[in-house]
Amino acid sequence: MESKKIRKIKTKNFLQCSSLVLIGALFFAAANPNPVIKQGLSFIGWFLYVPFFYLIKKSLLKNSWFYSGIYGVLCVCSYAYWLYNYDPLCLYVAIPIAFIGTALLGLVLKSTEKLFVKNAWLVQFLIICTFDYLRTIGFLGVHYGLAAYTQWKFSALLQITSVIGVFGLNAFVIFSSSLIFAFISKAEDKKYFMRKMISDDKHYEGATYINYISDNTRSLKNASLKNPLIALCIWAVLFILIIIQGNIKLKKDSDYKTVTAVAIQHNDSPDENGIENFTESIQTLIKLTDEAFEINPQIKLVIWPETAVVPSIIYHYNSEENTDRKKLVSYVLNYFQNHKSNFILGNQHIETKNERKNKEYYNSALLFTENQSMFPPEPEIYNKMHLVPFSEYFPYEKYFPNLYKTILEKQKFFSEPGKELKIFKTQGLSIYTPICFENTFPDLCRQAYKKGARCFVCLANDSWAKSESCQYAHLAMAKFRAVENGIPAAISAVSGQTAFIDQNGILTAMAVPFTKSYVICELPVLSDEYNPTVYNQIGDVFGYGIAFLLLAVLIIRGFIVIINKVLCRNAQKQ
Repeated sequence: MESKKIRKIKTKNFLQCSSLVLIGALFFAAANPNPVIKQGLSFIGWFLYVPFFYLIKKSLLKNSWFYSGIYGVLCVCSYAYWLYNYDPLCLYVAIPIAFIGTALLGLVLKSTEKLFVKNAWLVQFLIICTFDYLRTIGFLGVHYGLAAYTQWKFSALLQITSVIGVFGLNAFVIFSSSLIFAFISKAEDKKYFMRKMISDDKHYEGATYINYISDNTRSLKNASLKNPLIALCIWAVLFILIIIQGNIKLKKDSDYKTVTAVAIQHNDSPDENGIENFTESIQTLIKLTDEAFEINPQIKLVIWPETAVVPSIIYHYNSEENTDRKKLVSYVLNYFQNHKSNFILGNQHIETKNERKNKEYYNSALLFTENQSMFPPEPEIYNKMHLVPFSEYFPYEKYFPNLYKTILEKQKFFSEPGKELKIFKTQGLSIYTPICFENTFPDLCRQAYKKGARCFVCLANDSWAKSESCQYAHLAMAKFRAVENGIPAAISAVSGQTAFIDQNGILTAMAVPFTKSYVICELPVLSDEYNPTVYNQIGDVFGYGIAFLLLAVLIIRGFIVIINKVLCRNAQKQ
């Protein structure tokens, strides 16, 4: 039976770890846009991971995976609770993925304490950064929740992403948590070993005491604050330089020819469907567009949000299958025909691929240009390439046919992924139209820039989430994409946040969320010779670079441990 003292120690440890799990999840939720503080508390981002690092320190190896997994689940539920409103399946999938991912992360972090006794905090920093990078790639990759995005309102700081990208800034922000933890942890260790030395001094004498004092002296050396102090000085100097560079960049004047644009937000209900709702939505879009033209007749680009027109414009125009949809499509085309402007809009585009008339559905952006004949419709088309996992796309039909069938039956808009980036050119603008989820991925937007895009026009629909904090999180990532590539961005979202962002990430206009509204702004015309940012040229080197650095550190340390064991065995044999 366990002694009363051991049970008391276990209970105390359980309470400590449970408290740290809850505090860590609360920090994570508060630092990011949340239901209480819609835009989040950015300053918490600088010590976001301190409770989690401390949780790893306090938990035992056999329990670290469990506490870490629960921490990951609470972070997802408190920060991305709106996934349930968007699509319950997304949340059901996100919870076990979060648990497994952070549980493995906790085990790895705890294991480093034995491998890197003195500077485990530095290696743990590299592990967190690598984990954040790895979770953004592949079919299940998402960017929501990166520590860097907590700083989306810090304009001067944001400018550095034009050099180091979001993963560079993510590492910089996480490092502050690592530093704070290092100081707290080492100060606590130093205090503990000092007390232990006093205790040993009272109980041991002679040769035995020498062994104890030697061990304690070594432990005190490992608790030295020298390395954290050096790291703090370097970090502080870098922070000052980054802010100076950012402020200088923000003060630079820019003089470009501009195009007047309007982004429409018609605040359509995501729960309603059918031809009546489609007609009402289009009438609202037209009414808001007409109001914008009355205020500014010089508008040359009209932007309607994702799936603003649900019936496939080309397919239904050429089809007799659904006369109501055909009439609605003709109504929209007539409206375009009577306006001296260019229209970019979201549409559920359908393509017929063969004689059997098998259909392929795409979530698409269409460009109708000024003075173009609308009958028959021949818009330029971009098909969304990076689809939302499980909600829009599931690529493993061959391996999981039953799961694929179940998902397909539940989804309203299951799509095929597009195959190539399309750059729209109109009014001197070279436009890439990331559709909703796509503008959260930096490398996709970077590839669009390299293909010629000099403006982002994002068509979004976050109305499914019914959450203003969700929409602010999406807006935050759009600001990063603008700064990383040094080009402006316009967002037309069904319910928000409809906005314009300049090439420095400054929010120049935004519609009130969850209202029928619009914003008018001037989009600068940037030439093909516009100087690329450093990020344009090097990409996410701070993402995969840190991952490779961690791998190298682990390999080197592994070799050192093996060599030391071999030397010890040889010494014992002699």
